[in-house]
Amino acid sequence: MLTFRGVDVRVGARLLLSGITAHIAPGDRVGLVGRNGAGKTTLLRTLAGQLPPAAGTIIVSGPIGYLPQDPAAADPAVTVTDRILSARGMDAAVRELRAAEQALAAGDERAMARYVRADDEFQARGGYPAEAEAARVAAGLGLPERAMTQPLGTLSGGQRRRVELARVLFADQGTLLLDEPTNHLDADSVTWLRGFLTGYSGGLVMISHDEELIADVVNRVWHVEAEHAALEIHNTGWHTYLTDRAAGERRDARHRAVAERKAAALHAQADKMRARSSTATRARDMARRADRMLAEVRPARRTGKVAKIRLPEPAPSGRTPLGAVSLT
Repeated sequence: MLTFRGVDVRVGARLLLSGITAHIAPGDRVGLVGRNGAGKTTLLRTLAGQLPPAAGTIIVSGPIGYLPQDPAAADPAVTVTDRILSARGMDAAVRELRAAEQALAAGDERAMARYVRADDEFQARGGYPAEAEAARVAAGLGLPERAMTQPLGTLSGGQRRRVELARVLFADQGTLLLDEPTNHLDADSVTWLRGFLTGYSGGLVMISHDEELIADVVNRVWHVEAEHAALEIHNTGWHTYLTDRAAGERRDARHRAVAERKAAALHAQADKMRARSSTATRARDMARRADRMLAEVRPARRTGKVAKIRLPEPAPSGRTPLGAVSLT
């Protein structure tokens, strides 16, 4: 469904990823992880076709559904229903149906042919079952029924992002590229989204700070290694990935400690041998060998900074925190 080979990803002069290669097939649910600023969002934008790769090839053999962190602003006059239905091209047919119905109600007999054409187009794109499916997706993401007829311009920023997520999910695209899909979702909506993504039969690449969502949904992990501009591919679930990564870091630490001891011994021996002209050449070779030994060792992985925040205990509320009488 989506393959990329030898791809370089850059932001200006900065190389984020170099020569990366991977493949996404139906049923692959990939968690894209790495520290902030490593290039996760830029990689997702590149795979979605929003940015050209600096080098390499991206091959897309099916439709792509992309949810950016900040979706592009849609026409504020468009209703929520029409915006979601537009993912399958149904919005124009629905508007034509409404216009034909109004014309018929006004007594225009010529509108019948117009209505038949619009209804045929509407049914060809999924019809009322698809319209009901769009409503179910919207409800699952916490959009109330009353919001479905509202213009986008009357919604909050969080509600508009839910609409864009609903549109991407309703499109039933082959590969979903989701950047922080749980932003602005409540707990019930996150639970619904988890079930939807777990049962999704297409490909999925997802960036999320919700570790529980990642653990429950993904069956592969891509780790952006910023220090080496590399993409590490792990064909395992989240918990196995964490276990393997911790074991790899311990193994690298042991190898690094051994190499550092050997290199220190070689440097010490080389320092002694430099004093005599007869062994100066051997001393230089010995020092170069020690430097190569250190260069071949994987450096320690830089750990991310974690903020520790403790909030004070709130004062107890009254017996009735809020009340209303005869509210209209």
